[in-house]
Amino acid sequence: MKKFINDTIKTKLKTGQTPVINFVTLNDDMGHIQFDENSWGNDWGIFFNGKCVHTSKTLQPVINKLNKLNVTKFDLQLNEFKQFI
Repeated sequence: MKKFINDTIKTKLKTGQTPVINFVTLNDDMGHIQFDENSWGNDWGIFFNGKCVHTSKTLQPVINKLNKLNVTKFDLQLNEFKQFI
């Protein structure tokens, strides 16, 4: 899942798209993973059911938090998930 998220965000940045990956869990929880480039450094964030629940400078803590929230690679938005298969 880490490689997929990293590759998808890089592709979105290169093509001028918003660097976000949406997800919906089997429990109907929803949110997104977001990447922000700033002059003072980069930030990763997770928004879950309308709230920011995590921010970090690197991707691995994001993966750890997604696991704690029971978000799997299969919960990532379907049209983005096709690239993962």
